[in-house]
Amino acid sequence: MPEIDALLINPVSARMIPAFVPHGLLYIASFAIKRGYRVAIYDRNVESDNLEDILKKFRPRMVGMGCLTGTAIDDAVVVSRRVRSFDPSVKIVWGGIHTTLYPDSVLKNDFVDFVVVGDGEKAFSGLLDVIAGNSDAIESVDNIGYKDSRQIKFTRRSFLNPDELPQPAWHLISVENYLRRKFYADRVITINTSRGCPYKCSFCCVPRVHTGKWRGVSAEKIIENLKYLKENYKIDAFQVDDDEFDIDRARVLKLCELLRHSRLNLKWSHFSRINIAKEEVLKIENECGLRLVEFGVESGSPRMLRFLNKGQTVEQIINVYSMCKKLKIRASALFMIGLPTENNDDLAATVRLINKINPYISLCTIYRPYPGTELFDYCLDNKLFNYNDDLDKVGAIYAQTNNTSEIGTRLLLRVKSYFDRRNILNEILYIITRFRIGLFIY
Repeated sequence: MPEIDALLINPVSARMIPAFVPHGLLYIASFAIKRGYRVAIYDRNVESDNLEDILKKFRPRMVGMGCLTGTAIDDAVVVSRRVRSFDPSVKIVWGGIHTTLYPDSVLKNDFVDFVVVGDGEKAFSGLLDVIAGNSDAIESVDNIGYKDSRQIKFTRRSFLNPDELPQPAWHLISVENYLRRKFYADRVITINTSRGCPYKCSFCCVPRVHTGKWRGVSAEKIIENLKYLKENYKIDAFQVDDDEFDIDRARVLKLCELLRHSRLNLKWSHFSRINIAKEEVLKIENECGLRLVEFGVESGSPRMLRFLNKGQTVEQIINVYSMCKKLKIRASALFMIGLPTENNDDLAATVRLINKINPYISLCTIYRPYPGTELFDYCLDNKLFNYNDDLDKVGAIYAQTNNTSEIGTRLLLRVKSYFDRRNILNEILYIITRFRIGLFIY
């Protein structure tokens, strides 16, 4: 007799503390718990317990994993095979972005019994109903793939309203392992308040994963979550970890109103787009505790911005950073180098722009082609990148630098190193000028 109905596993992507919050698993768990199922979460990025010991302890009926494309797939494959070896009767379910984009290549493996495509809360609980014998109609469970006499079949794709979901199952993880110290607070937790994005940046898979839809949690429900986190885990700040947080301006303003009246006294930050940043909104957010905004600058080359279908200009970028300085809001910049067709002139334009706007943090990454994006297809069509959807080979592809640009790899690495060092210097200067010596230890 199983000790629990389901064990949700977060494969290793970056073994570190503080770790990235496994938001998807927290929501899937809370929905299943509400349906009466017994669920546990095992995050291999922070927990040192041996997998076999965990399996012996919980004896799950079903194991679920969510995967991003990249090296996390290596660990997910290892875990799946070890679960199968430990107890062949345990059903193994894969979900997440990679599975949503490549459900066939995942489900064809003998160590995967089911896949979840898209939203996983109802789908995973629906599978639990089938496995537990509470339902025999697997075809009625939306958003899944399964094997029928060695033939792969998929059910209808549907989209849920995230506002109807119960709050995340924070009690299933050690929240202390996910609290970060930042310049504006000492106990910062990341939260998720929406899904999807209506924009179509050519480097991003989100439009394809969510089919262009955006769905948000209400301001009231966000506040409910924050109150729980403050009361139970003493958070003093939160970071909104959405792909597109502030597309719904009315929701943002309502959240600010509720933050003001709730007296939670929380500082916060979020990601944003240059083309939707408005001074009057940022001013209100700042008055309600906003201390940092992170913008997707992406490039300082007008040609590359058009190529990326970013919907913003260099002039707009400069104006938004000037606006943030005026409002005394720190603004970080996320940008890529080594993009397809990018040349030395484009790279120089990006470096000039970043130096000009002088962001708080300059998060420079060397571009990698990810499935589900227009640029991924462009790289394959132009033989700039080799991809193999065999799960045993995907991780190795992304464990190395893949230079798809016209710029030398050594130069790309030097530019990235330059910005990394500058970020460290900025942090040290901030600590010295604010006497926040505790951040040195962090």
